[in-house]
Amino acid sequence: MKLEHFGMAEPGDCRLVFTASAEELTAALAKEQAAPDAPQDEEELLTAAVNRTILEGFDPLYRQLVQEQQLVPVTDPDFELLAVNKAEGFRAGAQFYALPPLEVGAYTGFVQPIEPHPIRQLTIELEINRNYGDEERAADAAGKAALRDRVTRELYAKRCAQARDRAEKELVWQLGDEVTGPVPKRLEAGNYFAEQRQFNLSLQANGINFDQFLAVRGQTVEQFRQWLHQQAERKLRSWLGLLLVAEREGLQPTEAEVNAALAHWNEKLDGERTFPANDTRKVRQRLARAKAAAFVVAHSTLTPPPSEPLVQEPEAK
Repeated sequence: MKLEHFGMAEPGDCRLVFTASAEELTAALAKEQAAPDAPQDEEELLTAAVNRTILEGFDPLYRQLVQEQQLVPVTDPDFELLAVNKAEGFRAGAQFYALPPLEVGAYTGFVQPIEPHPIRQLTIELEINRNYGDEERAADAAGKAALRDRVTRELYAKRCAQARDRAEKELVWQLGDEVTGPVPKRLEAGNYFAEQRQFNLSLQANGINFDQFLAVRGQTVEQFRQWLHQQAERKLRSWLGLLLVAEREGLQPTEAEVNAALAHWNEKLDGERTFPANDTRKVRQRLARAKAAAFVVAHSTLTPPPSEPLVQEPEAK
């Protein structure tokens, strides 16, 4: 496999064209045909052979390119088949994003309050009915009050733990405000659409429609889109900034940590496996970002939640 062309549409937006020989394609075709679930359709078989050739042969080309160009890739490559001929091999393109020339300012000293959500009175009653028997629910007035107080405090402890998790994430997202420099527009756009999908899933999971959400926030559709764009860019810059913090503070994972993560591949965190150099890159960067995020949180301040929960009484009809 040979590199034909490499360039950047803008800083960090890496694009290349490469070729594979007829011999490489023929070897991949033979492996595909020998597989127990080999495609019967000729075109599907050829596509599978091209994919196999890339995943098995692209690794050394990728490693050499990253080293020579001094790149820090941050996304998986997207491949595009440009031309294929059994007698000549194939020509393909790939695009991935590398860490652009960014600067990080302050990454410690952030402040974020822990803000638990209010507890509805109905939630307390449902919790009692779900988890306590008739005998406990039939206690005298003082007993019922004590039970409600206990359940309220248990719920509040859970709400405080959830709020702490949210606050720690917000501390890390504050890092995004300190990361300056150009970010590839397509990377920003892709991150925005991913954020939009996640938002839509969250609404569905909570049984809230979009109009209700806008009414509660007092926003127009355009104001919401602008806010979501800002949030997506902030999170993206934070995500990239964590790699800069890890580099500056010497928080890179050890080879033993990387190898252990590779041996126990987590598709939820790392997605599907691709080729060795890219798989190692993803694991290494995930571990580095986790260490950097812990560093930011440890060197920032979470202000404690109120000592008493806010209980919302039922609205009068």
